[in-house]
Parts: sequence; structure tokens; C-alpha cells
Amino acid sequence: MSFFDIISMFHNYESFKDSSIHCSKIFRYSDLLQIMNKYKDICSIIPIGLSIEKRKIFKIKWGIGKIKIFIWSQMHGNETTGTKSMFDIFHFFLKEKNCELVQFFKKNLTILFIPMLNPDGSEIFRRRNAINIDLNRDAIRLQSPEIQILFKEIGKSKPNILFNLHDQRSIYNVDHKNFNPAILSFLSPSISLKNNTYSISKKKSMGVISFIVKELHKILPHIGSIGRFSDKLYPTATGDRLQKLGYPCILVESGNYPKDFQKKIIRKYSVLSILAGIYFISYNKGENLEEYYKSYLSIPENKNVLLDKIYRKVEIKKNKNEFLVDIGLMNFEKFDLMKKNLYTLTKVVDIGDLSNFFAYEESIVTGKKFYGEKGESFPEIGTIESFKIL
Repeated sequence: MSFFDIISMFHNYESFKDSSIHCSKIFRYSDLLQIMNKYKDICSIIPIGLSIEKRKIFKIKWGIGKIKIFIWSQMHGNETTGTKSMFDIFHFFLKEKNCELVQFFKKNLTILFIPMLNPDGSEIFRRRNAINIDLNRDAIRLQSPEIQILFKEIGKSKPNILFNLHDQRSIYNVDHKNFNPAILSFLSPSISLKNNTYSISKKKSMGVISFIVKELHKILPHIGSIGRFSDKLYPTATGDRLQKLGYPCILVESGNYPKDFQKKIIRKYSVLSILAGIYFISYNKGENLEEYYKSYLSIPENKNVLLDKIYRKVEIKKNKNEFLVDIGLMNFEKFDLMKKNLYTLTKVVDIGDLSNFFAYEESIVTGKKFYGEKGESFPEIGTIESFKIL
């Protein structure tokens, strides 16, 4: 496949990414309106409907090819990496518009992109929409106007394949043998309660994911890998519903990497995964995408065995009895409505034997004692990390 060299693109990413996108995890409606202006000369950008709070939802169209790829991001307003990744890709198309790869894409593909399906949630860094519906669980009843718009646009354009862009929590480890956080995770959504039921649409998305993962393994760092979500069926989920309707659907979950709090590294891998996918689709002219579907099953599954922090072998005390325990903590991001920024609370989520868990930050404090802020000698689930271990 002569056009696409993922190793070269990995090393050149800084030269083509959209540097005007700020590094904060927040990507609000006002950010979207500003960034879209940059691409109006290479894309058509049209409003396709309104959110609950009457913010415009846009569709961006690029390319003149017969193969239609439909992509959407920020159906969860606090999951912004996919949106930023797509604008990095459009910046690559703009900056390198005469290069062979971009011309190849433009000739063969039509990319249709909804950059912020949930603008109301995005405005306040919230997962759900303005009436607290999770858009990714409204694919049957179609009560929210945002999900109605998505299904209407997909039905109208009849794309060859779909990309559903998300961010995942920091709890996922690839396999359970050692500390190996999921940098990216993929899913070809289920169509049946039976795990081994593979429709042609599912086989196609499995095949594309297999190629993407094969390419990503050429550029993985020493720590971190690529995971796969389980085939559990979620009937009301968007991907499951659309794949059952016959649209091959690829779920891309931008994961986590040690110390990459703003997801700059993760964004880079997200960009390259999408480019690898659309290259495979265009190179094969949208046909025979299912050829390598069996390789999808060899992608290791994600395991929920990661915490943000673990203190190991802490001495706690109650009623004059002493206990040696591990204390596990997770970071919880909160949006300050007044300051329009994020702050993080680190809370205790588990206490006991956590030897089967890994952590981004780990301290072995054998025999050191727990001292709560108000004199407590043991923690509670939900305790904020304002205690000391001495």
C-alpha cells in the first residue's frame, strides 16, 4: 500500500496537526464555530438541525469520491478527542492538498462529519444532552432531536461505513498480565445476543479495525497498547442499532497514557487510526473489507483493572484493631460553570486487597499509617484525597 506510511506520518504529525486547537480537554460550541471557519474553503459546512437548547448542529463534507464515510463525534459532550482529531485531519488535507495521499483520498472518498452531535453537553463538558438523555442509549426510541438528526443524515446519505468517535475512562487495561493502559480501543458493535453472530456489516467493520490495529502496532510506545471491547449487545446503543440496520460501524475510543492528562499523545494516535482506516477503505474501493475480519478476534480485550492511584499495604485502624490494606483512588473531573474550566477531585474508590489491579501512580508504603484530615484512622469509600500516609 504505497501511499500510506504510518511511521512517517507518526513522525510528521506535529507538522500537520491543527495547532490552533487548545490543549484543554474542553472543546465547546464556541470553539467549534471558530475552528470551522478555517476549513470553509476546502469543505462544505452546513447546519442540519438544532439541539434542545437551539444550538446548530453542523455537517462537514470533504471529497468527491463515490465511497461515503460518515463520522460523528462528541455525542457525549465531555469526549472531545475525536473532534480535535478530525480537525487535525482536515488541517492535513488543507496543508498538504497537493500531496499524493490527499489527492487519492479526495478522488475516492466523500467524508461526511458531524463534529459535535451534542453541543449542549459540550458547552458544559457533560456527557448527556440538555434533558439528561445519553444520546448513545436513544437509538430505538429516538426521543432526542440530536439523535434524530444523526439517523436522518445517515439514512439520507447511505454511507458505506460509519466511524463513531468517543473517549474512554482511564480504567481500561489491555489484558490483565501487567500495567498496559489502552491507548485506543475499538469495537465492532454487536447485532445479536449470540457472540458469534457476524453479519456482513459486522464483518466489514471488523476487517477495517483489524487493518487499523495492525498499522498502529508499528508505532506503539513501550507502555500501552490497543484494546477491544467485549461483544456484549446494547440494543439501545447507536452503534449496535446502526450495525443491525446494515451500516458497518467502527467505534473508536480514545484512551489514556501515563502523564498525558490533556490527551495530546492520545489525540495523535486517534488521528493516525482514522487515517489508517479511511486509507484501507479507499484503497480497497470500499469492497472486500471483511477479508481480514477474523484477525479482529485476536485483538486483546480490555479489562477493568486500572486505577489512577494505589497506596499499597497501608495500616488502618478501627476499635484499636489494625489492618493492612491497599487504598485505590480515581480522578473525577468536574466542570466549573462560573470559571468555565475543569478541576479534578481524587477519591477513594476501593479498599482491601487490590493485588489484581494496576495503577498509573503506585506507592508501596508497607506499614505506614493512614491519617484522615479530621483525625480518622481509616478511609471511607468516596473520601477525597486530603489524607496523609505517614
